[in-house]
Amino acid sequence: MRNQVLLALPTSWEPNRQEFLAQLGVSENGLGEQLFGKVYDALFVHSTEMKREFERYYSVEYGSPENYARIVYGLELDDEDLAHDRIFLTTWLPQVVDDNYEDNQLDKVLACIELLGRANNEA
Repeated sequence: MRNQVLLALPTSWEPNRQEFLAQLGVSENGLGEQLFGKVYDALFVHSTEMKREFERYYSVEYGSPENYARIVYGLELDDEDLAHDRIFLTTWLPQVVDDNYEDNQLDKVLACIELLGRANNEA
């Protein structure tokens, strides 16, 4: 049985740690990098890239990424989500972005990733 997915993050941005931290305004080698570096790792390093996993191993069995997400992970993804190049599935979140805690920074991080995606698509 797979772990519960806490966050499905569709993006066409090619994850880049330095761009991510710079967009958040985080300086290198400081406390901010320690905190938000763990966020980057949770979202893009230790997560499952669902579309790649589907294409490599399960495309014949499930037929479509939509079916795969629904059957394996219990996720309903819409056409907009599926149009992105990548869909990262995260099963754990550092406290700084965990919405179970007050003053979490999840909205700020998601807005940062959206901005990076837009900037990447315009280039």
